[in-house]
Amino acid sequence: MRRKVIQDFANVFCQRILLLPEAYDLASFVHYGSGTYELDILSGECRFNGNPIPKLRTCDSFKDWLLAQLEKHHILREAIEAANLKIDVEFSLIDAGQSYGHEFASAHFSFSCRSELRTDEKIYTSSATGEKTWEIGYYYNLLYGSVLKLAASL
Repeated sequence: MRRKVIQDFANVFCQRILLLPEAYDLASFVHYGSGTYELDILSGECRFNGNPIPKLRTCDSFKDWLLAQLEKHHILREAIEAANLKIDVEFSLIDAGQSYGHEFASAHFSFSCRSELRTDEKIYTSSATGEKTWEIGYYYNLLYGSVLKLAASL
């Protein structure tokens, strides 16, 4: 039973990235650019193309979800030695503008996600790919400044 549950956790990590990523993280993907993001869910350490970056919100939300699921399934936290995500992101800004004093932007994202949960017995992996378009203007402006300046630089 434990093996199936932990494998499901690995599957859910990838599904959540493809279906409903953190909006703040989408803005971060645009800010840092297309490339490879590596997230250590347990420690919160994040890297972009091998270089350290500030923690993405996905780390906290996935860690909270994982700890709740471990408790729900009566699996000790210590059983999980590592929980990692590797996300290849490619984005293109498809629309940016201003309306009634508000800046807006949409971007198209292509994701290739690989998750890994390690226990003392086994390494559980999952992978998924997908593409979606999301609105990123509000969160980009909140975190990094004008999305219109970004659009002009691309």
